[in-house]
Amino acid sequence: MIEWTFSLATGIIALTVTIWYVVRYLLIHDVVYIQGRPRHSWKSSKLLDRGCYCSVCEILLVSTGRFCDSCGVCSHPECIKGAEKLFKCKEKHSKEDRPSRHKWTKGNLPLNRICSACRKDMDAVHGPGLCGFRCIWCQMCVHTACFPRMSEDCDYGEFRDLIIPPNCIDAVRRRGSAKLLLKSIKAAPWPTWKPLIVIANVKSGSSRADDILSVFRGVLNPLQVAEMSRTGPQDALQWVARISPKPCRVLVAGGDGTIGWVMNTLFSMAVEPFPEICVLPLGTGNDLSRVLNWGSEAPDTIDPIEFLQQVQRAEVAKLDRWVLEIAGASSRIPLKRLLRRNVFMYNYFSVGVDAQVSLNFHRARESQFYMLSSRLINKMLYLCFGTHQVVVPDCVGLDKELELWLDDEKIELPELQSVVFLNIDSWGAGVKLWEMGRDEDESAVNSFGDGIIEVLGIVSSFHIAQLQVGLSKPIRLGQARTARVRLLKTCPVQVDGEPWEQTPCEIVIKCTDQATVLKRKN
Repeated sequence: MIEWTFSLATGIIALTVTIWYVVRYLLIHDVVYIQGRPRHSWKSSKLLDRGCYCSVCEILLVSTGRFCDSCGVCSHPECIKGAEKLFKCKEKHSKEDRPSRHKWTKGNLPLNRICSACRKDMDAVHGPGLCGFRCIWCQMCVHTACFPRMSEDCDYGEFRDLIIPPNCIDAVRRRGSAKLLLKSIKAAPWPTWKPLIVIANVKSGSSRADDILSVFRGVLNPLQVAEMSRTGPQDALQWVARISPKPCRVLVAGGDGTIGWVMNTLFSMAVEPFPEICVLPLGTGNDLSRVLNWGSEAPDTIDPIEFLQQVQRAEVAKLDRWVLEIAGASSRIPLKRLLRRNVFMYNYFSVGVDAQVSLNFHRARESQFYMLSSRLINKMLYLCFGTHQVVVPDCVGLDKELELWLDDEKIELPELQSVVFLNIDSWGAGVKLWEMGRDEDESAVNSFGDGIIEVLGIVSSFHIAQLQVGLSKPIRLGQARTARVRLLKTCPVQVDGEPWEQTPCEIVIKCTDQATVLKRKN
């Protein structure tokens, strides 16, 4: 009866949110117009969050307006054919080895910009209408009266260290296809050049990844802004491999699982030097993003200029990479042959009730009835499944079915329902477990780059709820450079929010590598 009640409540919530998203989708759905080979990438002008004028007829756009997220040209739907003929989009790659020149777009300038010629406020001089010019590469803005005085040469502005210039890309077009085949990337002529590759997971969080990609295409080269495919980030990370051995940065827009997926792929590709990983949080928990000061979630409106400035000012740090060596017998194979596999962890690994809640949520998300993703509905589902574990607990007596060694010393476990191994001090969407369990005179601290893992115990699902609001403390079990866990029965486990059911086995946890990450300055 309890499970049926929770299922009914979850279904009603999912149906309500689905109807709301369908209505919203129909109102601002992106429309891509293609004539022959695609040139402009048209999106809904609502994404700009400001009034714009059509670049063809110069009339104010209404709710049905469109804009090219690469070059900034705006148009009514009925004027798009004219815009395709009149305005050339941002050049993405070029075989010409010549000095770069400004690519100007008229009007529809960002707010609060200063004229690069006379240093006066753009808004103060120009009234309503299609006025002023902006270079879509260096983001320089000038008044219409100041425009004739501008030189043709473009130095790509303050973000030239992040941009891959078109003449640095050697690409060919496949026969009979509009897709480009990347051959190589040559270094830009700037000594501090460290380009930024943007990768977004469209399935993360509230499915805002497509809007995120549009924001960065207008400032960077659109080719260095990619969507992660269903099979993984391998295709997008080919840009990183082509840039090597030059250093680069990678901006991952997604949740903790997406970030781990990207870093594991980079390690498997053996890219040297390892790129600096930056985070734009789109997931539900975003624990790594919290620790690196990039926030608990992405803002409703992202200013690409401000964000890229933060990327340039960010500090470089090292993040431990832990390997879980899992050895266990399979009941499906005759003679129970020993099976071994490795799983990599960056944030945390846990066994017990929190993994059970995550596993139930994961199964619900993979259901065919879970049509649209939302941070709100994700959190409500977590709440429902967590409450279910309070009423009908599945992990009672875990301390009797689990044995733990820290640096070869066996730990006597108290009565608990979960054991958590922390690399970063953020768990369960921002709970600082290790800091919460600190005594006043204790000096042991958590660091994600010291090769030491922190181990804590959780009593129940209700204990998790108390930890979320700061009404209780976790049970500290210790710190270690190597940990060993023996599971005597099948238990739910999770690594960085990715859960599964683990059969009886022995798990050895040890630090194996370090990833390079960017930590935003406060």
